[in-house]
Amino acid sequence: MDRHLNRAAALACGILLAFVSFTAHAAMSPLSVSVVPPAQFPPSDFSVTGIRASVLWGHHRNMYGVDLGLVGNITDQTFTGIAVSGLFNYTTGTTTAGGTQLAGFLNYNTNKTRVIGLQLAVANINTAESKIVGLQLGGANVSAHTTVYGLQAGIYNKARAVYGLQIGLVNFATNLHGLQIGLLNFHDQGVFKVSPILNFGF
Repeated sequence: MDRHLNRAAALACGILLAFVSFTAHAAMSPLSVSVVPPAQFPPSDFSVTGIRASVLWGHHRNMYGVDLGLVGNITDQTFTGIAVSGLFNYTTGTTTAGGTQLAGFLNYNTNKTRVIGLQLAVANINTAESKIVGLQLGGANVSAHTTVYGLQAGIYNKARAVYGLQIGLVNFATNLHGLQIGLLNFHDQGVFKVSPILNFGF
């Protein structure tokens, strides 16, 4: 009897420890409300799977869902969803925006990025291998490792490859499959490496 009781107690302890370990590791919440870190719930080591609403800005490990910030929001590892902020969206991990990544001033993604829909800010900076399917609109689109399928438009545009249109005062593309329209157009692998007003590629 004691042996069975000991086994049951050991099993219960094991299940409890596994649950505590999983909960600590998973650390997820369907909702985040933030004034400014650390004045936020849940803490920054949590992942948010739902809505993050920030009076100023929030900061979490992962964000999956709708991200709203009066000033902005910061994600350390993975962002997947829709982001709208007054000033900035900043992700140091992978970014997948379905619909829109919109900021009043800056979208700054330092790892692999994929936007399907609209990326809009005064400055859009994607520093790693990225893909924009749709529209990238900004005063400056600094995306040297990005492939754009659609339209990249701004005062200054830079992309690795453009399938569609690049419109601005100054346009840079390594590969162009479409048109560049601007004061100066640079196409590294084109017939005309530099061209005023209009450049093209196949």
